[in-house]
Amino acid sequence: LGRRLMAVRVPDDALARDPARIEGMFSAIVPRYDLMNRLMTAGLDRRWRRLAAAQAGLRPGDEALDACCGTGDLALALARSCVGCRVTGADLSAAMLARAREKTAGWGEAGARVDFVRADLLALPFAADRFAAAAVAFGVRNVSDPSAAFAGLSRVVRPGGRVVCLEMTTPPPGPGRHFHALWSDRLVPLLGGMIAGHGGAYSYLPASVATFPAADGLAAVMTGAGLTDVRYRRLGLGAVSLHVGVVP
Repeated sequence: LGRRLMAVRVPDDALARDPARIEGMFSAIVPRYDLMNRLMTAGLDRRWRRLAAAQAGLRPGDEALDACCGTGDLALALARSCVGCRVTGADLSAAMLARAREKTAGWGEAGARVDFVRADLLALPFAADRFAAAAVAFGVRNVSDPSAAFAGLSRVVRPGGRVVCLEMTTPPPGPGRHFHALWSDRLVPLLGGMIAGHGGAYSYLPASVATFPAADGLAAVMTGAGLTDVRYRRLGLGAVSLHVGVVP
């Protein structure tokens, strides 16, 4: 993964989110959530989740956490990345978790090693040092305090374990930023209205990215939350970043 970064301050008011509104919005789009993920990313989101799972550094028999698990795709990727590993998927949306449990039946042996619980990323109900690693995909930008989120993830991961974050961020200046602006600001809300019947939810997407730190700023947030050796790489023409930090 890319370069190590020094901390910079991110304005707290730029990251404000309403948990009840976010939960209701995601619950409303469950029926077409997976389909929209494939369409929005040209199917690359599955590959990105596999990359994130590989960065968790799991060993046979480890236990991992997928926070903000949604319908469970990253949880499955984590389970498949490691022989005998168990995975707990946690999400605030009961509707998302219900869909994730439905999908588990088709996941075979790997699915049998995944459990789902309802939990808030900012108030994880797990014992300290329980997990070998924790990962979160496309969820941190939806909470009111990303620094607290990473501190909570660090608390439940044992020393030396990794915290992995796959998230949408603003691309650096260049063609990728122009393409991302056209795609996410105009076409994604249109697709959301036509396919998911909820254009408002998919209008939220570009708005949430615009008020979220860029890749280097997010690395700084993770460092400020106490993680060490924080590194990242950009994906999807720079519109997605994969960050990894180590629990000291």
